[in-house]
This record gives sequence, structure tokens and C-alpha cells, in this order.
Amino acid sequence: MKRLFSIMLTLAAFSAVPAMAADCPALVQQALAATGTMCGSTAKNEACYGNINLTATPTFGVQNFRFSQPGDRVAVSDIKSLQLSPMTVDTGEWGVALMNIEANLPAAKPATVTLLAFGDVMLENAAAVPTLLDVQVTSSNPINVRQMPNMNAGVIGSLQPDQTVTALERIVDGSWLRVQLPDSEQMGWVSSEFITASGDLRTLNIVEGTQPHYRPMQAFTFRSGKEGTQGCTEIPEDGLIIQTPEGAGEVQLWINEVVVKLGSTVYFQAQPNSDMRVTTLEGHATVESQGITYTAAAGSSLSVPLDADMRAAAPPTMPVAYEMAAVAGLPVDQLPREISIHEPLTAAEIAGVQKAHLGNAANAAPTESAPPASNGQNNSGNNSGNNNPPPSNPPANPQPPAAPAPPNPPGNNGHNGNGSNGNGGNGHNNDDDGHGNGNWNGHDDDHGHGRGHGHDHHDDDDD
Repeated sequence: MKRLFSIMLTLAAFSAVPAMAADCPALVQQALAATGTMCGSTAKNEACYGNINLTATPTFGVQNFRFSQPGDRVAVSDIKSLQLSPMTVDTGEWGVALMNIEANLPAAKPATVTLLAFGDVMLENAAAVPTLLDVQVTSSNPINVRQMPNMNAGVIGSLQPDQTVTALERIVDGSWLRVQLPDSEQMGWVSSEFITASGDLRTLNIVEGTQPHYRPMQAFTFRSGKEGTQGCTEIPEDGLIIQTPEGAGEVQLWINEVVVKLGSTVYFQAQPNSDMRVTTLEGHATVESQGITYTAAAGSSLSVPLDADMRAAAPPTMPVAYEMAAVAGLPVDQLPREISIHEPLTAAEIAGVQKAHLGNAANAAPTESAPPASNGQNNSGNNSGNNNPPPSNPPANPQPPAAPAPPNPPGNNGHNGNGSNGNGGNGHNNDDDGHGNGNWNGHDDDHGHGRGHGHDHHDDDDD
């Protein structure tokens, strides 16, 4: 009842906006206040209609979609695209929308990323809808779930014999599957040699092994209005602010086919046949395009040239200091985590940053992101498992590109690979069972059972 009364008061206040439309700052203040009132309790993976006017297109097949007035909330996965209204002083329109999306993090701890869009902004989801298949463990021993699709990657969990989980994606040869751990939002990789599927594995989306799984609005196309077209100099330029949770680590997004890694609060603007500007208000933003990676620290910004279709057309530019006047009015007080906008970097600080980037570029070859993968393409990924022939003729299904491959963490295989009282030693922890092999040359073959046979257990991966 209290929330309903608050919404009625807010809507009543907006009925007076056109009468005071000449006062742009007052309109913005009221629009943001309304958003704070009606969207303050937006849940994870929800979008909230903050202020008029928004036009939303539902995802194909979604029924009973309602996102037409301030205070409406829908699941982020139900939105295909969202168009916000530019500043229209005569009608009191200035579109505002807030989204809380799941953070793309390797840790099992859930975290939320906040997206606050305002003014003339278009967002379109670019994360592919996965084909889901139930798969069941056929091994008589537990199998490991790994961070990457290779036997040297770290172990993040295990599956028991006959246990059923959901598979979402595969690498191109089908030897590894990405699955969701039971009763968890965490995902990892299992060898397909020791599972059976309820359907055709070729229908799963193909991804590279280093590529994260992008959920709705973790990959999207974004456009904002041209600067200086709002008719009011006192209000923020159209754009999008993204804030990551404190202490959660680096969150990876895919924006206009550019890999962006954030541990911060960042302001985005983007126009076709122009560029996408990435302005770091606090923390840092690392941007990779066409094999070149630069980081904009707090107090600086960089740009990525875009073509007419809002795709990256060139590598990012070197970071430069932003002007405080360009960011001072941004609505950071509407974000869940309180911040102070960083002062622009000095000329000396920018010179040091650019020198460091040039040094890094001279010492490292570019690691270009892979193009979008599709089922049936020869997109190799990280194919360290079983060398099975690639499945034939799977249907096409575009995917976002992979980020540059991070170094594989050391494997956490088995229980030492030496067995109990093994005299032959030389357990190599190569496999995914984790029971420790006994005599002679046991290799800890990814199951973890003390195998003390008198011969080598080679890399039979995850079993």
C-alpha cells in the first residue's frame, strides 16, 4: 500500500511537468526521483521502466509482455530491444530505464551489475538464446567440472555417477560441454566422453573455450543520441552508466562487438559512423577490439570507432583525460554503490599511461577476439579433450566473440595422484577423477580413485 501511494504521488507530480518544461534541470530531477522511487527494489535480472517514454520489444515467444508505464518491471530475458525517449521539454519526456543483470563472474557467489540508461538510448540484446539439453553422467566414478575445456584447467565442482545436469554450449568438436552446476548459477566444462544426452548435441551453440557464457543483456548493441542535440546544456548527455558490485572482481560484457571488462563505474556513449566512448568515472575499464587492448583508468576515457551498423571498425584509441564538465552532471546518485567521480587525469598522468600502453604493445603480439561462432563453423576454441570428429551440419546460431584467452589456472586434479602407499610414484595428476593412482606410473586420471595398477593411466580426461 505504501509503495502504491508513493507511485501515485510521483505520477501526480509528473502531471505538472509540462507546465514547467522550460526548466530542463527540474525535469531531469523529477525523472530521476521517479526512477529512484519506483525502481529502487528492482531484482536481479529485472528491468524497470523509470520515466517516460520507453518503447520495448519483447523477445520472440514471450507472452503477456507489459512494459508501458513508469514502475513496470519485466525479466531482462523478456526484452529483445529497448528505445528510450530523448529530452522533449514540451511533454516532459526524458526516458530512463534501470536494469540489474547477473554479473558474468567465475565465482559461484551471485552478484549484480547495474545498467542505468537515460535520454535517447537504444539497447538490443545480442546474447544468443541457448539450446538446453539434459545430460547424464555415464561414468561409474565422479567426474570433474572444470573452468576451461581442457584437463589442465582448475576444478570448480564434480558430478556424481548417473547425475543429470543441463548442457548449454559445446566446443566445435563436441568433446567438451558447458554445463550448469546443480542448484547453482555457476557453469563449467565436462568431457562429453562420460555423459549421455537426451537429444542431439549438435544443436548446442558452439563457442570457444575461452569465451564466457553471455546471459541476456551481458552482450548487447547500444546507441545513444548525438551530443549537443538535447536543447539543454544543464542536463547529462544521452548515455548509459554501468556499475559493477564492489569487491566482485572484473565483469566482462560484449558491447557493440567489443569486449569490455569492468571493475568500476563507467559511462558509455555511442553513435553510428562515429565511435563508442568509454569514460571511467571510478575504477577501470579494459577494452579489446580487433586484437588491441587498452585500459581507461578513473579520470580518463577512450574511444572505439564504429561503422554504420554499430560494429567496431577499428582498435580502441589511447586513453585521454576527460573534461570534468562533461561528467559532473551524470546521475551517479541513482546507482546502488555510492561513488565520487574521479578528477580528470593530469597531462603527466596521461603521458605515463600512454607510454605504458605503447610499451605493452611493443612487447606483446595482439590477441584478436574471435568472430562470432555459429553451429557448424570450424571455430576451434580450446580443444584439449578427446579428438572426436566434428559433428556435421548443425544449425547456425551466432555467438559473441571470445575475449583474449587468460592463462589457464593450474589443475586441481584428484587427491595428489600418488595413491596410498604407492611405491612406483610418478602420479601426474593428468586426469579428472581425482582418486590418486598407486604403484608405478599412475596419472590421476580425473576420477580420483586409488588405482594402483602396474601400468600407465594416460590422459583419459575426466574419467
